[in-house]
Amino acid sequence: MNLIDFDHNFYGRRSVLEVLKKRVMGLKEGYRQNVALLGDRYIGKTALLQRLMSQMEEQDVFFIYLDLENRDFDYFAAQFTKSLLYNYLKKENLPLQEDIRLLCAEAKDRLPRTVFLVQAIEDLAFQGKVLEAYHMILSLPEVFTQETGRSVVLIFDEFGHLENFDIPEVFAELGKRIMTQKNCLYIVASSNPQQTQTILSEKLSLLFGNFETITLEPFNFSEAQGLIEHNLEGIKIGLHLKNFIADFTGGHPLYINLLCQELICLSGVYAQQEIYAPIVTQAIENVIFNPWGVISRHFELQVNTLTIGKNAGLTVAVLGALSEGKHKITDLQASLQLKASQVTLRVNALQGSNIVERNGNYFHIKDKLFSYWVKYVHQRRLRTIDLEQGRSRKQFKEEINKALNDFGMVARKDLSARVADLMQKFDNESFVLCGRRYKLTAFRDVKVLKLRIGTGNYFDAISAQGQEGLWLVVLKKDPVHDNDLNGILEEIKKLDPRPMRSVIVSLSGLDENAKVRALQEKLWIWDEDQLNSLMHLFDEPIIVR
Repeated sequence: MNLIDFDHNFYGRRSVLEVLKKRVMGLKEGYRQNVALLGDRYIGKTALLQRLMSQMEEQDVFFIYLDLENRDFDYFAAQFTKSLLYNYLKKENLPLQEDIRLLCAEAKDRLPRTVFLVQAIEDLAFQGKVLEAYHMILSLPEVFTQETGRSVVLIFDEFGHLENFDIPEVFAELGKRIMTQKNCLYIVASSNPQQTQTILSEKLSLLFGNFETITLEPFNFSEAQGLIEHNLEGIKIGLHLKNFIADFTGGHPLYINLLCQELICLSGVYAQQEIYAPIVTQAIENVIFNPWGVISRHFELQVNTLTIGKNAGLTVAVLGALSEGKHKITDLQASLQLKASQVTLRVNALQGSNIVERNGNYFHIKDKLFSYWVKYVHQRRLRTIDLEQGRSRKQFKEEINKALNDFGMVARKDLSARVADLMQKFDNESFVLCGRRYKLTAFRDVKVLKLRIGTGNYFDAISAQGQEGLWLVVLKKDPVHDNDLNGILEEIKKLDPRPMRSVIVSLSGLDENAKVRALQEKLWIWDEDQLNSLMHLFDEPIIVR
């Protein structure tokens, strides 16, 4: 039974990978489109970039990859120059070296200007002349492309850490070089999207339009299911447990991989060829409840980073209240008995750290599993005195079993019942779902019904009385086609009173013609991703097809 190979077992992100490949190939054809790859920590940015380099190794392009997180300028200078020369020698099938002097000696006859510049950079860095060395480093790709006639793809992982080098106008100088280096493609990656957007729009403002921004999100439900199957290949697991893991981890690839790793180990320990609920419960306990469990330790370090300095206690309290379902400033204020200004300050700090996200007046912990750990592990460690050995562990295991059972009960509910329950939680809030803002009124008298479409065909539907009139929500798991939409529109016209708002919920989406017509008729369209975004906002399990 094989353990998961995290370095080489790349999964998903195919569409993003194809975009990056297209940008690299476009550079060779004289078209340059720089890319900013954004996403939370451990979401898969580095794995994606490494896969890009490995799959395009045979192309006549030179890659320079620099991981700048917690690095100093000496590392930046050495890694930049060494990578460039090493990759050149490798492409030319020349003897490979590790030492910079040996690399220079090997490449000197073929790349005299490049080697001269590399040696000058090394001398300046040794003398502590960081600014001069930085300017020379940025000019190196242009000199190299002129000498070789070949293009360079320069990848800065954790791009924002350049500002830690304490170099004046570090991004402005980089921007000038990017504008002139037509044979060099820049791919920048960052775990702090807000910081990177600020750098692009303010410090690299002339280039902002020349950076294509790609955001990596956690996997959607079907992708998460696929990753679980991929990791547990050869081991049986029931659909219910697979769905639960996909929802419980929030689709985060790191957590899925680590939990599957533990499941593989436990199935080996217990000589099981199929994973049952007790093994899933044990695996979650091992990685999330155990203080030295890999995910638990990761979360503990994350909290420690957030709570350095004064007001640490307030930050922990706000995190705890958010995990308990207090999503508005007024709710947090009442729960914590603090002033609104104190709560707002802490929430804004958590937003700036990319831990909390805002949607309308709602604030959420972005990471679903982290929120669960804060609520059921961290908060209890702070509040509970465990007089009886093992009591906390037993309580946590009971919570996991309850979560498993509750998930099963909710998953068995009809789609119409799930959506009706959700609509009863609306309270005149505005939310952004997949880039579009929706005002969700408070409803009364929410009813599940059948809507007749044509002869003998019925769709599930919901009628709900809002403050401004009647809403009609039509639901379908399968795709909605043009003839379906015709029937829906005909039935809407017959209703008395006429709905002031009609919504089509289709987990599989609408075909193109139906979508265009629905928008023309001013119908709202919610697909699986939008519906599950709402489920997340209201702390409900995701919809399972």
